Amino acid sequence: RLRGPWGRQGLTTKGSRPSRPYVMAAAAAVIASGVALAIYVPRKVASLTPKTDDDESILFFDGVCNLCHAFVTFALQHDTKARVKFGAIQSNGDLMRKLGAGAFAEGGDQFLRTVVLVQNGQIYVRSDAALRVIAMFNAPYKYLAVLHVLPVGIRDTGYKFVAKWRYRIFGATHDLRDPPAEHKARFIGC
Repeated sequence: RLRGPWGRQGLTTKGSRPSRPYVMAAAAAVIASGVALAIYVPRKVASLTPKTDDDESILFFDGVCNLCHAFVTFALQHDTKARVKFGAIQSNGDLMRKLGAGAFAEGGDQFLRTVVLVQNGQIYVRSDAALRVIAMFNAPYKYLAVLHVLPVGIRDTGYKFVAKWRYRIFGATHDLRDPPAEHKARFIGC
C-alpha cells in the first residue's frame, strides 16, 4: 500500500485518487437522483397536459402587454401540435364569462392581473396557467414545467411580482396586436 496526501489508502497506481466510502456514496446518490429525475420529470410534465390532443385549451392573455405577447409568440413556435388557442382578455370578455372566468374578464375584480387558461372546463391562473401551457411545448422546453413542483405560494409570488412590473420593464402597446397570418386560426375573437 502507498501513502499519499490522503493518508493510508489502497492506491493501485501512482497519482490516482483514493476511493473513499463517502465518495462512492455521493456518486451513488447522484446517479440515483439522476435516474429519479429521468422518471419523475416526464411524468410530472405529462400530468399537466390534456389527455388527448383534441382537448381544448384556451389561453387568455393581456393583449397590450409586450411580455405576454412574447410568451404567446414563443408558444406559437414551440407548440407545433397546436394544442393551445389564444385570445386577448380585452376582446374576449363574453367568452370568458361563458367559460366561468368572468372574474378575470373586463369588469371583473381580477381584470388584467393574470393569464387565464381554460382547459377542459377547468380554470387555471398565474403560474399554474403558464406552466400548463409550457408543458404542451415541444422538448426540451416542456421540461421547464417541472417547476410546478414548487409550492404554489412561491410560484405565484414570483408571478405577481413580474405581473406588477411588466409594463415598466417590458412595455406595452396602445392597441391590441393582430395575430400573425400563419397562426390566425389559433386566435379567438380575431
